[in-house]
Amino acid sequence: MIELINNSMSANMNNKFKRLIKDIFIFSLGSLGSKLILFLLVPLYTNYLTKAEYGTAELVFTIAQLLIPIASVTIWNGLIRYGLMNSQQPESVFKNSILIWLFGSILIIALTPLMGIYSPISEWKWYLCAYSIAYIANQVELNYLKVKGKNKLFSLISVIQTLLLTGLNILLLVYIGIGVQGYLLSNIIANAAAALLVLILGELYKDWIIGKFDRNLAIQLIEYSAPLILNDISWWFIHSSDKIMIEWIISKDELGLYTVASKIPGLINTFVNIFSQAWGVSSIKEIESDNDSGYYSKVFRIYFFLAFGASILFMAIIKPFMAIYVGNEFKEAWQYVPLLLVAASFSAVSAFCGSMFGALKKSVECMWTTIIGAIANIILNYIFISLIGTWGAIVGTVCAFFIIAVIRVYRVDKYIHIDIKFRVLAVDIIVAIIEGVLVSFNWNIVLVSFVSILILIINHFDYLKLAYKRIMKS
Repeated sequence: MIELINNSMSANMNNKFKRLIKDIFIFSLGSLGSKLILFLLVPLYTNYLTKAEYGTAELVFTIAQLLIPIASVTIWNGLIRYGLMNSQQPESVFKNSILIWLFGSILIIALTPLMGIYSPISEWKWYLCAYSIAYIANQVELNYLKVKGKNKLFSLISVIQTLLLTGLNILLLVYIGIGVQGYLLSNIIANAAAALLVLILGELYKDWIIGKFDRNLAIQLIEYSAPLILNDISWWFIHSSDKIMIEWIISKDELGLYTVASKIPGLINTFVNIFSQAWGVSSIKEIESDNDSGYYSKVFRIYFFLAFGASILFMAIIKPFMAIYVGNEFKEAWQYVPLLLVAASFSAVSAFCGSMFGALKKSVECMWTTIIGAIANIILNYIFISLIGTWGAIVGTVCAFFIIAVIRVYRVDKYIHIDIKFRVLAVDIIVAIIEGVLVSFNWNIVLVSFVSILILIINHFDYLKLAYKRIMKS
């Protein structure tokens, strides 16, 4: 009997992993290909935009990312959480979310003239307005596709959006040569076109007709999503306050370099986003069913290994890679990348726990943990950028993500016990930080990288051996 129960539990665990892997694969078809293409666009930007132009364009998007959560109340978070609940009609969740988006769009238009007060982006304020409205619409509709289980269409739209963005960038930057304007227009048109395609191909207009306005549901959606406004704003401070301060304290040229450096850790964030999309759905379904802590523990161990393993491997090749990846004006940005990769790994752990908070409906927990990191980030940025320039922004970013990751892991463990191998995790963190510092200062990169990778393998050898045996059996 005991053996039968164990076999049943093992089969159930395997089925959960298979569903998670299937969702990861489907999301990766769109997201991975799309993000890799965007990654490959950086050489185009660094050859057809000056450091100052690239810094200006990124500043517009930086301000947009502050405006978007305020105007949208991050309603896509409530949409996916309540849309996946068995007790709710998804069509009504969608309709109420769209109505909230429409109200937010009016707010964005009303606030746009105020954006012109900030002189670096005053010329581009209406581009910022159009991008924000299109981006929110796109996010609401794409998340609704996940609610409806149309993950393949989600991936297809993501690919189409990226191909359109690529084509527009080439046309407007290379052939027409309109610089910042072309960069901004490419993103606006790509987001708007993707939202329109989702509406048509996903037949979302039918769901709009079926759905009903429900005042109580709209309030529930806002109550769930609203705390995440502060969460997103706090993330904005963590991701973007350093950019604002670099432009303010140092220069737009240095902002351009820092922006390019931050694109490389974006590759890790790409994989994190793919996983988070699948994990967000999987964790909600798991909470709604048997809430198996063993499943969470195994996923967390794999996830942590991949996040820090990717950083340690990337650091080994970053200097020669950047020599061929970016334009001559941006080559010196390579030295900022290693420690930003460490920050991206901590960010990945934070994202994992953030999905858990979402499944548990603990959006307030998600919010205050991020706020703590944001406060630390702002203080450290101001102090260290003034003292050591761009390196100060990197120190602040690493510290902020570390603080959030530690607090979130601790808090999630309070609700769902996760078997955390602290010794294993600590070794990964220490190795990544030491390698990041030594590589940044160009100290015996080959030797340092070899030793770091070797320690990583030894640290996870028992788990890698077990994984290998299971793969061979299957």
